[in-house]
Amino acid sequence: MWKKTTGWLFEVQNRNGILEEKDRRLYEYAYGVLLGRVAIYLIIVILGIVTGNWLEMLVFLLPFTVLRQYAGGIHLEKAGSCMVVSSILVLLCGQYLASGSAVMWQIRIIWLAAVGVIFVMAPVDASSKKLDEKEKKVYGMRARAILIIECAIAGVFSVTGYFLVVNGIMVAHIVLASGLILGWIKNFFLTNS
Repeated sequence: MWKKTTGWLFEVQNRNGILEEKDRRLYEYAYGVLLGRVAIYLIIVILGIVTGNWLEMLVFLLPFTVLRQYAGGIHLEKAGSCMVVSSILVLLCGQYLASGSAVMWQIRIIWLAAVGVIFVMAPVDASSKKLDEKEKKVYGMRARAILIIECAIAGVFSVTGYFLVVNGIMVAHIVLASGLILGWIKNFFLTNS
């Protein structure tokens, strides 16, 4: 279905003289990425409305997605698998944040470790798209800048008493650090097999 939809989108723009045939692969790929993101966010919105945890999911999702686009991490090969796992992950994080669990000192220590992991490891490239040295440097600098900004935001919200935002950022960083470690392990075994 994705292939059919992306092909149709390209054909419409090609017939209207907007895109050229030589760019078909690039635009079909880009449309696939766009449709995948729209589908994931649509699923998350529906899950948030159904569970009543849309705010918690949003508080987790915003810092996670902004940082992940530069930090990288584990990537699933199939779009369907990615959507299912992403939806479950956001649902579980939203449920955790909605539970109102007090953030214990152990979680703060795990969060600080996660920040360190992200700072040191980012970016972790995908097995399907390796980054060259220049891209690694640029993505790494951007990931670290975003990480510092998100930590500062968590600090400000901690002082002002908006702990849902603080907890959302902490959970996002813990999940992202886990994804970086898993992505690195996956890349290690793919290159050494």
